[in-house]
Amino acid sequence: MSRPRNDHGFSLVEALAALAVFALAGVGLVHLQAQSLRTLRAVETRALAEIVVENLLTGAVAARDVPPLGVREGALRLGEREWRWRVAVEATAEPLTRVVRADVFEGDAAAAAASSQAFVTVTP
Repeated sequence: MSRPRNDHGFSLVEALAALAVFALAGVGLVHLQAQSLRTLRAVETRALAEIVVENLLTGAVAARDVPPLGVREGALRLGEREWRWRVAVEATAEPLTRVVRADVFEGDAAAAAASSQAFVTVTP
């Protein structure tokens, strides 16, 4: 006489295969989360740098005195980060117009995180 077979569960091989599938899915999710954090950091850097560059240009355009020709550099702190900035004021082909170019760098970075320019009219 043979004993009846008990098929009420998973075999060890089936359980290990399911565990491997879930582990691969988990690794993929962790990688996706890490990429999302890197992207968030880059977007935050760009947004803060744009705020700094727009503030610099707004100050140059709104100033009562025309900004002098040449390059000025400085640093400031915004969003718990250090930013270096460079503002270059140049003459244009139009004698009463100057172009103001602003570049903002995060920390000691060599590449600008944001750049923009504005035109200022000199009143005679």
